[in-house]
Amino acid sequence: MNNLFKALAVSACAALIIIPMTSMAAADLEAQVAQLRAMEPAERRAALKAMSPEQRKGLWFAVKKADWSQPPAGEGFYRDAIQSGSGAGTRSAGGSTRALGTITYDDGVSTTTFGGGAIIGNRFDTHTGVPVLASGTVSAVQGVVIQGPGFTTSSAGFVLLGPQTGGGGAMALFSSFTTATGVTDTVDFNGLNVNYTGNSFFVLFGDFASSYVPAFGTGTVNSQGHHGMVGYTGGMGPNITSTFDFGGTLNGLVRASGNILPVELIEYDVE
Repeated sequence: MNNLFKALAVSACAALIIIPMTSMAAADLEAQVAQLRAMEPAERRAALKAMSPEQRKGLWFAVKKADWSQPPAGEGFYRDAIQSGSGAGTRSAGGSTRALGTITYDDGVSTTTFGGGAIIGNRFDTHTGVPVLASGTVSAVQGVVIQGPGFTTSSAGFVLLGPQTGGGGAMALFSSFTTATGVTDTVDFNGLNVNYTGNSFFVLFGDFASSYVPAFGTGTVNSQGHHGMVGYTGGMGPNITSTFDFGGTLNGLVRASGNILPVELIEYDVE
């Protein structure tokens, strides 16, 4: 009998994995989210890792939203959190050596985290005051993440979106997640080769209290100012419908690399 139950569980998991996200009806999505939430953390990670990026797109965030079942935090949460000074405390976060074609806005020091239930990170629109390359390719993303305030799972994931529309929203171009370790970790996503159009793009990490959340700091390098952003999905995730810029006070410890710098910056080896 135990073997029968195991066989049924494996079959159910396999059925979950092979259903394409692109053809998934709302009822199917709800059922898959319920199945994943019923699994142990290790089983859930294994099931998600077995899916293709297309299958995972949107499902990971749907599961996290269900895990952190509360009304959307809204703009006020992040404003209040900044004003009250809540966060992880000051941490130095080093990271791998920067590759040519990398945009880094932060100074490597984390001063705050949130866990408010949105997706947050940076809007990449300039490098040392020069606009990013229009219609480029992002090949790698790096982020410093810290265990959320309700930490239960080791996932850390991001969405790459762009360009920003006049209404403030943006379409998701790619999403992925990985496993983080320790209290603070630097996670790298390589070999992405995601094309974007327009003069800006967003890299926003999941800010769910039960998982790893992105680190933020007040510092900046090369007098580049602050590019930290909150992306609100308005029920349309992983797309965003509006943004909030933290009052122009923060940078996410989130970096992007690829064919994203204007030619003049590459020629003079500016990083």
